[in-house]
Amino acid sequence: MNFLEDNLKSLNRRFPLLYESLKTHTDSLPDYPVELSREGSPTIQINGSYIHSKFDPRREALRFVENEISPKAGLVVFAGMGLGYHIEEFLDSDDTRNILVIEPDQDFFLFSLSLRDLRKTILSDRLQFLIGCPPEDCSMILEQHPGKTIQLVKLRSVYAKDQDFYDNLDTFIRNYVSRKEINLSTLQRFGKLWVRNLSINAEQLHLSPGIYTLQGSFSDYPALLIAAGPSLDNLKPHLKELKKRFLLVSVDTSLRACLEKGVEPDFTVVVDPQYWNSRHLDHCSVKETILLSETSTYPTVFRQLKGKTFLCSSSFPLGLYLEERTELKGKLKAGGSVATAAWDFCRTLSIENIWCAGLDLGFPFKQTHCRGSFFEQRAHWLSNRYHPSETFSWHALIDAGIREVESNSGHVTYTDKRMSVYSRWFEEQMDKYVSINSWNLSDEGIKIKGMPRKTIEEALKMPLIRDELDNILHKIKSIETGPDLQDKLDTALQSLIDELKSLMVLAEKGMNTTKDLKRAFKDNKDIQGTLGKLTELDQLIINSMSKDIAGFILQNFINSLLKDNKKKSGLEIIQNSYTLYHKLFHSAEFHIDLLKNCSNMTKKT
Repeated sequence: MNFLEDNLKSLNRRFPLLYESLKTHTDSLPDYPVELSREGSPTIQINGSYIHSKFDPRREALRFVENEISPKAGLVVFAGMGLGYHIEEFLDSDDTRNILVIEPDQDFFLFSLSLRDLRKTILSDRLQFLIGCPPEDCSMILEQHPGKTIQLVKLRSVYAKDQDFYDNLDTFIRNYVSRKEINLSTLQRFGKLWVRNLSINAEQLHLSPGIYTLQGSFSDYPALLIAAGPSLDNLKPHLKELKKRFLLVSVDTSLRACLEKGVEPDFTVVVDPQYWNSRHLDHCSVKETILLSETSTYPTVFRQLKGKTFLCSSSFPLGLYLEERTELKGKLKAGGSVATAAWDFCRTLSIENIWCAGLDLGFPFKQTHCRGSFFEQRAHWLSNRYHPSETFSWHALIDAGIREVESNSGHVTYTDKRMSVYSRWFEEQMDKYVSINSWNLSDEGIKIKGMPRKTIEEALKMPLIRDELDNILHKIKSIETGPDLQDKLDTALQSLIDELKSLMVLAEKGMNTTKDLKRAFKDNKDIQGTLGKLTELDQLIINSMSKDIAGFILQNFINSLLKDNKKKSGLEIIQNSYTLYHKLFHSAEFHIDLLKNCSNMTKKT
């Protein structure tokens, strides 16, 4: 019996766009050998091997689900459709968790639909499909499940059929999860600091033009991205000559090293919110360097580098809210490091040849930074006879959990989990932007796929272009912001304060109603009526334009609730709801206090 027509009707009901993309493939299905198992269900052979048991595929699938899937997983990603037995068993054995089925072969997917009645599986509202798409497309679906622990489950029997795809999928999901973990950890540490910085720096939104005004400015010229890895020490003596041949784009940690050699970079990228990071700019006297930053940067940065400033767009809800009502500055890709921001800035300038110096993404010779950087000097300042500077470097390495990897020269070097995330980010960009050539001048930096090694001798053979670059830079420094931005900013700040006050009222009502619900639950009276009031309040909060701003610093709490798969009593659920309203109330209050000060400051400018 052929089940394809009935399964496709269900697919059209549940996933009409997927149905439209598949319906033209139904005339050319593959012809795999099909056999009925001893239990009576079909199985097939691929390259001489059965992909499901020839005795009892259902029982095999049940054991697979019991042994392979973690109870902590909130979103289970099945790599490989097979004939759907394992997917069915998981849906039958669990009534809460979500599933993403990824199958690279459209024809094989349709062949599976022809062999078994999968209508119930297809119509499940807990299941999503990604069929015949590249691995990175799964990020759109993963983002729909914030806070959930993701587990990739591989159907080994079909792995060899599309091995390259599944290997790439495995790498992509591991990278995605690593970035999310780092982002949440960073948010927990710096969320309130970002908001404070942004409120202090809001005046920059009307004082500084956006990087969108620079697009295409240097399309015919090469750039040298200067990071602060230990290998920069080998290149510092050549910086004066390199400046004649490249647009110099420095990160904050390497600015001091450049100035020590009498070289001012053309741009310095500073995007870190921390106080200690701003100390990299101590005693850095510059006249011509252009600052590229964003509004969550530590506020003293804008006073330390007093020249021309350009802003990139904020990644945070408060910054986005204010930019949407004043001027969108231009987005840079978030890679988690100032070096990734600097590389993407070069891309934004339309530069197609990006040379990288000091981009080690690891610890060559077991060092963390180039000599003379603030971090190295700080280690010397804090050292004494009992804790020499070497102790600080040792702890920086050991605490990071270093591991051995291959360097550009083929030797062994060292990196850690955080640096590996940055490395994978660069590899993803190399793969995505194939028209951009990126080279690495670091011999002992970690090997980055798609960013081959170049020598300093090759860099010094590049043509002299400094006069042309200076002419473009002179024109860039005359770019100004629109005359009405300050009024727009003042209006946006006052509107947001008003919206947050309304959100506080809703959150307070939520706390009080939750208390009523707790009493109703204990007395078993008017539970439905009180739940109805909470539902109405929740809808008003969801419709609030300020909810994302106030909720930003609550992400870790929200994620902890979403990750907790344990069954809870009614009173526990009510208590969690009360805590969420309480935190939302105080977050709105926190933002209002900052924004009032911010509004007063911007009116003075």
